[in-house]
Amino acid sequence: MPRRRPGALRAHRSRHPVPRTRTAPPPPRIPGLSTATTLAVHRVEAAYPDFLVFPGATSTALLRCRAFLVPGRRPLYPRTAACPSCPGCALDDVREARDTLAEVLRRLPPRPAGELASVLAALDGRYAARTLPDPRAPRESAAWWHGRLGEGAEGW
Repeated sequence: MPRRRPGALRAHRSRHPVPRTRTAPPPPRIPGLSTATTLAVHRVEAAYPDFLVFPGATSTALLRCRAFLVPGRRPLYPRTAACPSCPGCALDDVREARDTLAEVLRRLPPRPAGELASVLAALDGRYAARTLPDPRAPRESAAWWHGRLGEGAEGW
């Protein structure tokens, strides 16, 4: 007597008889990160909204850091944002953008955090090489990227 294959038996007992479909399109991919890390970042941005972390903040902060570190050899001087109290405008300051990336990195699961950390390590190396240390900056109060020489504010 012929037997039914195990896959044929399980097909009738499926918990999801109707194929799953998405109600919304997938979130946009963050340049330089894998799809899995991008999804993890979007989950973190949606789950933990605050001043530094909001939907799209990681992508904007990475673009801002990359735009600040244009190729060249001249020293770069970060500028304070013209409107630092607005979450979107605060990312105009590369130091605030790096704060946002550090906060997202802290909240990510281990594997996506490792991938984002490797991207940030490359950016941090270029940032440290192109900016100058501020001898007057307090060493213990802020992250190391705040202790670099800056000039004025954006748009002033």
